[in-house]
Amino acid sequence: MYYKNNFLMCEDIPIVELTKKYDSPFYAYSKKSIVDKINILKNVFSKLDNYHIAYSLKAESNLSLLKIMIENGIGADVVSANEIRRFINASGDPKEVVFSGVGKRVDEIEYALSVGIKQFNVESIDEAKRIDEIAKRMDKKAKYAIRVNPNVDAFTHKKITTGTKGDKFGVTFDTILNNIDLLKSLTNIELIGLDMHIGSQILSYKPYYDGINILLGFIDILKAKGFNIDTLDIGGGYGINYDGTSNGFDFEGFTEHVIPILKKSNLNILTEPGRFIIGDSGVLVSKIEYIKEEWGKKYIILDASMSDYARVALYDAYNDIKPLVLNDGKKLIYSVAGPVCESSDFFAHDRQIEEVNVGDYVAIDNVGAYGASMASNYNSLLLVEQVLIDGDKDILIRKKQKFEEIIANEL
Repeated sequence: MYYKNNFLMCEDIPIVELTKKYDSPFYAYSKKSIVDKINILKNVFSKLDNYHIAYSLKAESNLSLLKIMIENGIGADVVSANEIRRFINASGDPKEVVFSGVGKRVDEIEYALSVGIKQFNVESIDEAKRIDEIAKRMDKKAKYAIRVNPNVDAFTHKKITTGTKGDKFGVTFDTILNNIDLLKSLTNIELIGLDMHIGSQILSYKPYYDGINILLGFIDILKAKGFNIDTLDIGGGYGINYDGTSNGFDFEGFTEHVIPILKKSNLNILTEPGRFIIGDSGVLVSKIEYIKEEWGKKYIILDASMSDYARVALYDAYNDIKPLVLNDGKKLIYSVAGPVCESSDFFAHDRQIEEVNVGDYVAIDNVGAYGASMASNYNSLLLVEQVLIDGDKDILIRKKQKFEEIIANEL
């Protein structure tokens, strides 16, 4: 996204031109941005002998966007059976799927076994027992890694940290050691590795360095106890530059300090990026319905809401808000809100933005991750269109939902 002759561009298209073709609000994504980010990751991990990049579908799972990942050699990290189905529907190979998540149901495990996924990331001893029992009943064999909570602080928002004491994810080393005999008794699943995922929107390589060293030490213990461990899943969580104050995740430090210890381990390395690949590829385009002034503040009221993009309401997230057409350069202080009947339905508070008028359009930037994928029908609002930009072409990749589709299953 960049300005050219005062028009905000996505690749080679002035975004304002899209407002004549698509209903506001709508999401627009840059294909080039997605491919560029994939290539950055490939360049970093290509220094290893064996690695697998599994895109985290929870970040955004539109079929056309998944197909871009698949065409560029990217697998899938999923947390539901339906995400496996999405990946397969986008032409993905189930053998490239890693099934994570703390609450895998019996029917989900059955489906994953039936299509032959790459591995399960197991989050409890009872889950390992459940998968083994189902695999035995289905006459299947499966491989799994145990997700370990290394109690490493990722220095991110408290609602997206996942690898510290008290988080619901993973198990402790003590839990594994106390159940060694039980794990050895499972005959239809094979323990091949350890897994960690310590958080999201992480900017420093240091939490990975600390967590990986802890897990490598424990892998040595498991090997000494007779397990054939050949895989280490280091999770995802690589952050992006939301507010212009950083360069995003420190891959330079990661390459210098983390890649060498991964290479020395001689293990198969898995990583599960989501936000890094898709996050800054997308904008949410929205029309200004009203501008009002109360209590000495100016409020912009958009037609987009927290139903379309929930991260600001959930995490106090920061996203740049950019007019699609620049005017005279005068900047004012606005608070930017949506139409939903919730006090948290804001996109910005007291933000300096170039002066705009009712009827103008703005782009909420860097919303490719956890935007459309977290959208809801709250206030009976419709899920909006998604558009892919490829050079000078715009392609509709999701139609706007119809009201009849919202109520279709209600009795």
